[in-house]
Amino acid sequence: MQQLPQPWPLPEPERFAAIDGRRVATPPQWRAGNGAWGCYRSHLLILEKCLLEGIDSYVVFEDDAGFREGFVERFNQFVSELPEDWGLAYLGGQHLYAGKHPPAKVDEHVYRPYNVNRTHAFMVRGRPAMKTLYRHLTWSNWHQKHHIDHHLGRLIQRRYQALVQGKNVEKESIAVYVPGRWMVGQLPTKSNICGRKWSQTRFFNDAKNADHADSPFFAVLGPHRAGTSCVAMVMHHLGVHMGNELGGYEATGGGEAVGLAQLCEKAMKFPAVDPTMGDAQLTKQLKSWIVSRKAEANRDKTVAGGKYPHLCRFAEHLYAGIGNSLRVIAVDRPIEASIKSLQDRSNRHRGQWFSGTDDECEKLQRSLLAHREQFLEEHPDVPVLRVDFAELVTAPENVILQLIDFLGIEPTEEEVESAINHVNPDLRKFG
Repeated sequence: MQQLPQPWPLPEPERFAAIDGRRVATPPQWRAGNGAWGCYRSHLLILEKCLLEGIDSYVVFEDDAGFREGFVERFNQFVSELPEDWGLAYLGGQHLYAGKHPPAKVDEHVYRPYNVNRTHAFMVRGRPAMKTLYRHLTWSNWHQKHHIDHHLGRLIQRRYQALVQGKNVEKESIAVYVPGRWMVGQLPTKSNICGRKWSQTRFFNDAKNADHADSPFFAVLGPHRAGTSCVAMVMHHLGVHMGNELGGYEATGGGEAVGLAQLCEKAMKFPAVDPTMGDAQLTKQLKSWIVSRKAEANRDKTVAGGKYPHLCRFAEHLYAGIGNSLRVIAVDRPIEASIKSLQDRSNRHRGQWFSGTDDECEKLQRSLLAHREQFLEEHPDVPVLRVDFAELVTAPENVILQLIDFLGIEPTEEEVESAINHVNPDLRKFG
């Protein structure tokens, strides 16, 4: 109560004694834990109290709600721009699945979300909306291990799917809105639901930046056998988040995220030179993968990157998906050497999915390089760092320092040493 912003723009808050899930018996079908049960029952009791007492609107702040500076001005501005049909409005939360389904802008400060997680600050208005909410919360078709915010997220999705995606959604829904930037976060206290404790107030991804558009993504672009694996692994050693499971052809590590590699091969199976997947679908899937890696990188206080040769061909799709957050690390090696190296690899692995004829290998390599260069020429606004592979393997310290500066990171001395040690001068088998 002492940390409420002043002047307070709402009626005097009324304390509501929450249900302690440890002191009551949870139903046998409940699998989400005692804390989550207490949270669900507490919110349901507040809603029931309002319905029974004829209260037509209410606002909930959980006891760990922390307010952003300028809350009063932000709140008044948001409320003044809320559409007339609003029934549920979040003041704080976390956007889920924002990579595939970004919040839709309604006004300068108002967005329609796809799925909002967390219940530490929200407003409900109107008996029709309250009754819809009550029916949804007491509906037995909960997903196993879902908490109340997960279940509410399914309700929120319906209106988005109907109005933004044009789907025929017959189940009842509520008009839900969020501000462009969250104005209420969660204080650094221990959660009695998951048991974790944080050191600072947490504000999650905003509607304006639900896809982490202000966080860079570093795409390592180059044909096969051009030194991109070496660069990607150097980045990995420097602490760049290149994916959750890295694979690749190289014995020392290819620096290729398995999920990204699978996506690229699904879109354009080696040794094809053009994708079979539609442009819109490919752009959406690439963006979704990148947004998830950005979120993980932000969590770990680093930057995200990705490497796979197909990305040369998909550079336009990358740019269409993530726009000005794209950064390119173009790895240069004489194309004849890259072609020879890929042909040699293919000849040693005849019958494998990653082998092709000499002509197929040459056609693919030249196509990848041409598409990369065409993209860079047509988009001079995209920041680019060119890495000469020959210089990398002969003077790795110099190139790695340039790379660190371009990435904008501060690796430890151990990470820098590990990155330098990864570079193997014997890699230059074909020039």
